[in-house]
Amino acid sequence: MKQNVKVFFVALIIGIVSSYIFCYKYDNTIITNALESKVTYFCVGSYNNMESANNKKNNYKNALIYNKDGIYKVIIGVYKEKESIELMESYFIDKDVKFTKETMKASVDFLNVISNYELLIKTSDRSYYENINNSLLKLFNEYINV
Repeated sequence: MKQNVKVFFVALIIGIVSSYIFCYKYDNTIITNALESKVTYFCVGSYNNMESANNKKNNYKNALIYNKDGIYKVIIGVYKEKESIELMESYFIDKDVKFTKETMKASVDFLNVISNYELLIKTSDRSYYENINNSLLKLFNEYINV
């Protein structure tokens, strides 16, 4: 019985030391980037053909069409950070826009660029949201068409 307790405590100490080394001594940017490499986009419709998507797009100023595996999605906004997503969700709801939220993987470079615009969203008055959102949509359009 004493032998089992000694083995347990030795294993526990080894586990504590190794987790300390892993969590505090090594740079966790790889783990962080893997977890945060997604963006949330607001979609107002998904269609099987481009004509229907264009008809829907015409109802929304500066919306864009994203072709995902033959499904044409009409996108009205793209955001990374939770706070920006919540602010823009509230903004679109106040404008009576019906939408769904979906996620997609994005490159770290794209995420870094849009983080500047999201900072503007968080610090600006709601009257500027449309202009900031239009800039984000242009960046997203360039990103998906590369």
